[in-house]
Amino acid sequence: MALVTQAEAARILSVSKQAISQAVQKGRIKIVLDEKNRKRIDTSTLAEDYRKSTQTRNTTAHRQAAAMQVKEPEQKVSRPIGRPKIEPRISRTQEYIPDYDESRARTEYLKAELLELDRQTKAGKLVPVDEVETKWLEVITLARGKMLGIPTKAKQRIPDLDAAAMACLEDIVRETLEDLAGEEQE
Repeated sequence: MALVTQAEAARILSVSKQAISQAVQKGRIKIVLDEKNRKRIDTSTLAEDYRKSTQTRNTTAHRQAAAMQVKEPEQKVSRPIGRPKIEPRISRTQEYIPDYDESRARTEYLKAELLELDRQTKAGKLVPVDEVETKWLEVITLARGKMLGIPTKAKQRIPDLDAAAMACLEDIVRETLEDLAGEEQE
């Protein structure tokens, strides 16, 4: 069981001294007294206490606290050289709070997408959905009317058609329209 100061604990977890101090004041990190009655933090429980009692975020300190194994550190603690390795982003199914830079980048990306959609709309490459639906409704209504007119046109062009043949033609056209309407609903 190695005992360290609050400053050393902050370096171990790569957080500020103020973060450790606040955690100690709120009772989230346990304090023990050494042989000279000085307040120290036990490194064997430091990572677990910090991880359990602080907000779940994907920060360097949380990654290090989660990865920190329960082994006795050397008495002399030094700062790591260079930037910590950036780990891949966790999936959306887990609780995740993005940092400010990531949130800002996403906001800027979405704004750029909206501007691109607006530009394409003005250029005539994109058309509103309601306009497309209205135009298709007109086309389908016109086609339906033309198909229902087939038996009448056939009677005009072929005067020898009797009433039974006309009824048969009307039935075929209506069945075809009903089939098309049935396929559309499925």
